[in-house]
Amino acid sequence: MLYQKEIDDSVLIQFIILFALLKADKPLAYNELLNVVLDNCNINYNDFQVALDNLVSTGHALTRLEGQHNQIYSLTQKGENAGDFFKTNIPIYIREPIEESIKQLFLEERRKNAVRAGITPVRRDEYAAECSLFDDDKTQLMSVTLYAGTREQAENIAEYFKENYDRIYEEILKCMTNQKTDE
Repeated sequence: MLYQKEIDDSVLIQFIILFALLKADKPLAYNELLNVVLDNCNINYNDFQVALDNLVSTGHALTRLEGQHNQIYSLTQKGENAGDFFKTNIPIYIREPIEESIKQLFLEERRKNAVRAGITPVRRDEYAAECSLFDDDKTQLMSVTLYAGTREQAENIAEYFKENYDRIYEEILKCMTNQKTDE
């Protein structure tokens, strides 16, 4: 939800931009940064632009051109230190919506990176499928290596895991839980 009172303090605006870039944990395209900040704070576009330009000119943020028109912004070490130090100066009712917005921005990418499956050679002409599942915090939830025999079987297992990871995880968890309660 957008904080209704207009934020016109140039220093606070810079802190908010530093916070957004810090929370993103990776470079943001200009339009992503703009949307994250302006969708969650009542900041005048011109004030936002002046603050962003000031962060670049003071060496807190870097910008690079990706493609013909896509500006990418990231923090320098100086910017990371300042963002981490001054994040408490940003009211919680501004920080939380920005954090949630960034979380939603990278949701699809996190989902894609959460499921990993591939094949590895075991012996000559024998393969295994290695399947792993991670949560949002990059904590490994499950890792399974299955001997498959042929390369084609290993590839089929890996592909099936990628498409049905949620059901597989649920079934394994159910089996493992029932085993422990039966003893």
